[in-house]
Amino acid sequence: MKKSARYLCLAALTGAAAICLTGCGKVKKDYDVYFFNQKSEIAESLEELTDKYEEETGKKVKVFTVGTTEGSETMRSELKSKEYPTLFSSNAIAFEEWKSAGYATPVEDIQNEELKSLYESVPEALRLQFEGEGNYGIPYNMEGYGLIVDEQMLKEVMGAEDLEAFTEDYKAANYEEFQNMVIALDAFIKDGTAQTFTLNGTEYTTADKKTELTEKLNGVFAVAGAEKWTYGNHFGNYPISTVYENVYDVRESDPDKADQLKTPLVKSLQELDFLTRYTAGPDGAIERGPQYINSTVNGYDQAVQTFAESKAIFIKNGNWIYTNVAKVDQNVADRLTMLPMKVNFSDEDISVEGLDVEKMNRSIPEFVSQYYIINAKATDEEKKEAEDFLLWLNTSETGQDYIVNKFAFVPFNADESTVLDNPLSNALITYKVADDLLANPFDAVPSAWGTECYGKYIMEELFTNPDEWSGEELEKIADECIDYWKSGMEEW
Repeated sequence: MKKSARYLCLAALTGAAAICLTGCGKVKKDYDVYFFNQKSEIAESLEELTDKYEEETGKKVKVFTVGTTEGSETMRSELKSKEYPTLFSSNAIAFEEWKSAGYATPVEDIQNEELKSLYESVPEALRLQFEGEGNYGIPYNMEGYGLIVDEQMLKEVMGAEDLEAFTEDYKAANYEEFQNMVIALDAFIKDGTAQTFTLNGTEYTTADKKTELTEKLNGVFAVAGAEKWTYGNHFGNYPISTVYENVYDVRESDPDKADQLKTPLVKSLQELDFLTRYTAGPDGAIERGPQYINSTVNGYDQAVQTFAESKAIFIKNGNWIYTNVAKVDQNVADRLTMLPMKVNFSDEDISVEGLDVEKMNRSIPEFVSQYYIINAKATDEEKKEAEDFLLWLNTSETGQDYIVNKFAFVPFNADESTVLDNPLSNALITYKVADDLLANPFDAVPSAWGTECYGKYIMEELFTNPDEWSGEELEKIADECIDYWKSGMEEW
């Protein structure tokens, strides 16, 4: 039933094959590449870029941009037309439809050897696959999230000139060491005295007095308690990652596999119970209760402002937060870096092959919002032109300049030599180069699971409860979340 549901649109799309074979190639076109783009925020810059491509190569690229909400329906129509896209974009979930209908060119069919090498250089965790296999696209960009901190704040809290050793020990530290660090940081915030803790077996001591900057601190973490998605989505990815390797694993697995989420979900809630005892508010520490989920006190914008005003040491968020922090304090924004989120799991909780707690504790989830895909039903000449443009876009000096400076993207093929204005994006590159990456299987969960189930329970039942959350209550929530997950899979 599940596979049949995935192919609901297959019949309509495969009908395009006959049209393309009999008529598409006969249409006289005034362009060399037709690119169907679903990333509307880069539409204007993309038009400029294609003008540059024509200036440099003499080849013309026609661009059609549509928002992702209505993109699939429009693209179905375009793919069936005589003037079909030769290059198009898709996210990993919608891609199932285009691959099933035969529109996606796999890496083995790429004729340009340089472009083929580019496909093969995409890290496994970021590849566009079908049913967990293959390699069908080039990522637009990378995004990622973790525990964000102002490096200057951390230096002054630690009384240190250099954070290199601390950062390496933090990445290697276990969850218990992380907890002890949080407790020590909280004690420093409250009384300004030296506090000792251990990371990766190395002892660290906070400063023995506060500075002008650290005097501003109200708590260890800024948490947007009023926004279900901030913990329902990205925080929920951590327990999901113990069971599901990637988005394809989520989509293809048997619904009963969700039963394995029970212990990871409970432990993720136990971790939230711990973290939210150390929350910074706009005017002091904030405790769980009605005000914790009050949007005027603890909404997303307020939490970001609390962090940007140096009232919290950490905020769990993504590289996209840079602009919002810069609006409050550019100096703070330019000093940001990203650390991994520590996880409250044991190796026995993890069923994903090749993944263990040590890997999770040093890695950050990185993902791709859209991919460039070459239309497999285009003519050989059209494919060649699309390949040439895609290679130029991702390797030429002009293309890279637009990706980084105009699109404001993190190139998937960035390396140590790539330096961006956003320091959080630079951090993503560091983790990517080290292969310290987790996938983002959350992107494929049943509709609204993160906000209307996992996140809803957290906000309405847990964040309003100032007492320690009982194991019985957390198990009940985990069971409800698993039932919701299974029901959602049956609707696919």
